[in-house]
Amino acid sequence: MDKRPIAAICIFFIIGILLAARIPKLLNLTLAFIVTLIFILSAVVSLKFLKISKIFLFLSITSLGSLLYLNSNIFPPDHINHFLGKDKVKAEITGVIKSPAEARGVYYGKVSSRYIFEVEALRTHASKLKAEGEWQKINGLALVRIQTEKDYQYGDRLMVKGTIKRPFESVIARAKPEAISEIASSSAKNRSGLLAMTNRSNFNYKEYLENQNIFAIINASEKNVTLLSRNYKTNPVLRYAYLIREKLKNQFLEKMPIESGAFLRAILLGDRSELPKKLNESFRNSGTMHILAISGLNVALMAAAFLYFFKLLRIRRKVYYTLTMLLLVFLMILTGSSASVVRATIMCIVFLAGLLLGRPVDAYNSLGAAAFFILIINPKDIFDVGFQLSFIAVLSMVYLAPKLMRIVKKDWNFYVRKYLLEPFAVSVSATLGTFPFILYYFRMGTPIAVISNILIVPLMFALMIGGMCFVALGWLPFIGDVLAYCNNTLANTIFFLAEFFAGIRFGHFNI
Repeated sequence: MDKRPIAAICIFFIIGILLAARIPKLLNLTLAFIVTLIFILSAVVSLKFLKISKIFLFLSITSLGSLLYLNSNIFPPDHINHFLGKDKVKAEITGVIKSPAEARGVYYGKVSSRYIFEVEALRTHASKLKAEGEWQKINGLALVRIQTEKDYQYGDRLMVKGTIKRPFESVIARAKPEAISEIASSSAKNRSGLLAMTNRSNFNYKEYLENQNIFAIINASEKNVTLLSRNYKTNPVLRYAYLIREKLKNQFLEKMPIESGAFLRAILLGDRSELPKKLNESFRNSGTMHILAISGLNVALMAAAFLYFFKLLRIRRKVYYTLTMLLLVFLMILTGSSASVVRATIMCIVFLAGLLLGRPVDAYNSLGAAAFFILIINPKDIFDVGFQLSFIAVLSMVYLAPKLMRIVKKDWNFYVRKYLLEPFAVSVSATLGTFPFILYYFRMGTPIAVISNILIVPLMFALMIGGMCFVALGWLPFIGDVLAYCNNTLANTIFFLAEFFAGIRFGHFNI
């Protein structure tokens, strides 16, 4: 614990969250607050006795985790959660779009777009309202699905006439295809949790959305949507990031075929909305689904590119390290701020900060800092499948890969060790670490992942470099076409390999 204090703090914080979630009848907000205060005071009073003080410190962190989790389940009187019953009701709702389109797709034969919607007021004839037919001020997040091909933007303030309801509590995956359609089109940020649903008999969609603080679903047609204003109380950084995101998304599809362009959008921007279903299945069955999510590899490559560029400009080291950290945060927002992106960004920032301060960087502390930061913001993220797989994969690689490499004799050929055995050890480590979780959540195993990752990940690395060059130079007439051709060739090679490994007998199995 002394060597890795941040990692230890994160572990005790997670224990607190799990205690509050699993034994809610024994804990309440007031009790958790009092216990936390007592532990903090005890830690301060016992400072002379260092070991005792540390015990109270870690106990206070545990109770703080419980306190924050319990607090995340308490809502003000005007929260939308208090105004909805079991049945859907017709209503007029005003609110603001808080994200770009979460997903686009066909729902019951009609094109629809989905957005995260911050509700401001609601008017309905439901008896739960204080006065029928009058506007009631409320707050909270909802998913709004509008049957339209029109694009609404972050910061658009709308009045929507349609139906509002709570998310359904559970579905039987194979018995209710309309329920799968309801959620299978969610954003890349949430896709991992939804993939679990398609392989498990029961899935609590209501609980899944509430873990993201979304408590209602609104359905409306285009004719019943009124645009009240644009850029309503927007964050200028978010607005600029989303504007760039949309321009880049269009650039990929303008000069590249739909499959390869959509693939580049997925690995660089975290947008998987246009990826064909067949490709998703190939990556899933070949054990390479993780490359579709923005992860540590993507973020590390971006950081290296920024550092190299600033170094060429001969900017002072402290200045370009700081600029790189700020740009990484901007990229995190640009790509949707999923758990894997936030984790990788924080780890890179901790690493760069350590270099600036001249201190050694510990991978476990960096991982703990990333997890702690995410869970402080939303303790419910601990139950997100994507969050769990992201951290378990990195933890497995950090812990198991060096141990596997110790088996290899040091007098073996350097290039064999460096470029063949080390990638193999990393691939095996990640596969072993995530295997129990994938088996539990997805009811499937992918032993072929050990081999497929060794071949596909380096190609994906090359494609990311090509994609970044395309982002920077794709607007040039000749160079843009050449880069588009090269990227398309690389992408098709990856598709071929993913499909090949997915088709190998016993390469994957379902239970």
